[in-house]
Amino acid sequence: MKEIIQFLRDWSEVWALLIPLLVTLIYKPRGHNVKWLLAYVIPAFIFNFLAIFMMHYYYLMPFLLEQGNNIFYNLHSFIMVIFFSCYIITDREYKYTIVLKALLAAYFAFVLVDFSLFESPFILSTRHFATGSVILLFMCLFYFFRTMLEESPTNWLKEPSFIVCVGLCLYEAITFFIFLFIYPLFNKTYNQDLSFALLMMKVYEVSFVIFCIFLAIGLYQNRPRQLIKPRN
Repeated sequence: MKEIIQFLRDWSEVWALLIPLLVTLIYKPRGHNVKWLLAYVIPAFIFNFLAIFMMHYYYLMPFLLEQGNNIFYNLHSFIMVIFFSCYIITDREYKYTIVLKALLAAYFAFVLVDFSLFESPFILSTRHFATGSVILLFMCLFYFFRTMLEESPTNWLKEPSFIVCVGLCLYEAITFFIFLFIYPLFNKTYNQDLSFALLMMKVYEVSFVIFCIFLAIGLYQNRPRQLIKPRN
């Protein structure tokens, strides 16, 4: 039983993404901006699978990938910011859409400059993760603020974009400080007891699973609805 639990923990970043993937395959969600969610889920699954696979089977990796699996985590963070930002921006009409687009453009420029001049993409970048979290949190808060100002009878608990943004906001709020201080957490010079660091990684794993569940629910709410024809 312990081996099964450990296996589920080790591969949680992979099988969690199978939940929205299965919802996509079974219910075939549609919508004017669902494409951004699908654009995230598929490559995110591939990147996470490669990252976890390399962690456990590093001795099978070719020479070019011997530097580690952190490049896949950096790529995952990048596509998360890009695609979810595009999803939020295109979900509805905003009064200051130019602000969101400029913020996304600034993030793209930051990533390009940071990994070209200052950091290696093969090293887990806390600067990159922190910046991405701030961008997504701002996007979600902007979305929620627009929602509160909107006079509509919409049941937001069933609104796909609201569900997705709630899951995304929770995930980023929880993991922001984990990745910001991940190196001090695992550095014995600053932290003699690694039990807290390991606990934080468990928190991260659980939060990612919860995020994927919210994402799956949002995709499910975008499923095609069949009209029931009245009987004659």
